[in-house]
Amino acid sequence: MVLLSGQGMPVAKITAVTFTSADRVRDVIHNFNTDGFDSLYPKYRGGRPRTFTLP
Repeated sequence: MVLLSGQGMPVAKITAVTFTSADRVRDVIHNFNTDGFDSLYPKYRGGRPRTFTLP
C-alpha cells in the first residue's frame, strides 16, 4: 500500500488492488508517515496474560 501510494496511485485504486477498505489504506499510509518503517513490522501480542505461576 505504501509503495503504491508513493507511486502516486489514489486510495480508491489501492483499495481495488489490495482488496481492502479505504479506511485501512489510509490508516496504513498515516501510520507509515508518522512511524516510518517501524510501522510495517507486526506487533505480535501473546493474547491473554498467564493465569498461573511456575512453582
